[in-house]
Amino acid sequence: MENPTSKDYLLYRYPGSEIVHVEGIVEKSTFDNLKDGFIFTDFLKENCYIFRESVETKNFEIHFDTEKPYVFTKNEYLNQATSFLNCIQQLQLGKAVFSRIKTALFDTNKTLQLFSELCDKYPNALVYLVSSKQMGTWIGASPEVLLEAHDDYLFTMSLAGTKKVNANIEWTEKEIIEQELVTDFIADELKKMQVDSLEIIGPYNFEAGPVEHLRTDICAQISTIAPIEIAMNLHPTPAVSGLPRAEAIALIKTLETHDRGLYTGMIGLISENTARLFVNLRCAQIQEKNTYLYIGGGFTAQSIPEMEWEETENKSQTLLNAMRNL
Repeated sequence: MENPTSKDYLLYRYPGSEIVHVEGIVEKSTFDNLKDGFIFTDFLKENCYIFRESVETKNFEIHFDTEKPYVFTKNEYLNQATSFLNCIQQLQLGKAVFSRIKTALFDTNKTLQLFSELCDKYPNALVYLVSSKQMGTWIGASPEVLLEAHDDYLFTMSLAGTKKVNANIEWTEKEIIEQELVTDFIADELKKMQVDSLEIIGPYNFEAGPVEHLRTDICAQISTIAPIEIAMNLHPTPAVSGLPRAEAIALIKTLETHDRGLYTGMIGLISENTARLFVNLRCAQIQEKNTYLYIGGGFTAQSIPEMEWEETENKSQTLLNAMRNL
């Protein structure tokens, strides 16, 4: 029987910052009711949760979700990915993101050790661990900034294209185009919001653990636009949905057979005038004796399903490599 006095717990570490460890409660919220706090959303922003902090603690109690996510076999993935690719070609979409879930055995007694290992291995990621009666336990190390906003300054990035670190291969035309699509989308959305002094820097190679991506940095000046409004307009970016965005999301909803949960949602600190939000990538849900890793890849008309499978396998190593070190 669940302890009626049990708390929810959150640990997080931003790049260049100290670890924060707090207890409190995760509450379901709405975007027009968000105040200061650490938020989690799902992919389509249909569900929003905020961690209401109470006091700092060094205790940690794990909460397990008992509903098992569906895990593709490789053959199932290739069949579904082929259908996904055919739809992209028929609909003439620029890009759409297809995800899957991978499972791995895990000793849940080492959950805190895994968080520490991720902090050590990935200093440039937002590393978090949340355990909640509502959401279960999730952990991640995301390299992708959705929005940093303070005073009148805004920073975001486009991150797309993936290959193994030190693979000694050139970026393909497919990956270069994929990254350009994301950059152009973000720049266009910011222009619609009439930001000032828009600056685009990149693309350049960016290492994120066992893989590297093409990254472009985007900066601007803002004045009257609230950070949450900017985040809502940008998310989900084509890096996790596709282009045209509405059509790509409709395809994902039709052909993805699983719930993404917190994967590809927004995560991080928000207040009325500031934001430090990431896209929730390289993440997993922890259940008793297992982790369920959420991984995806961007498909264009030139994609090859077998290569997209390999890309998701490479992305899964972010967490699996850390787990092997425990």
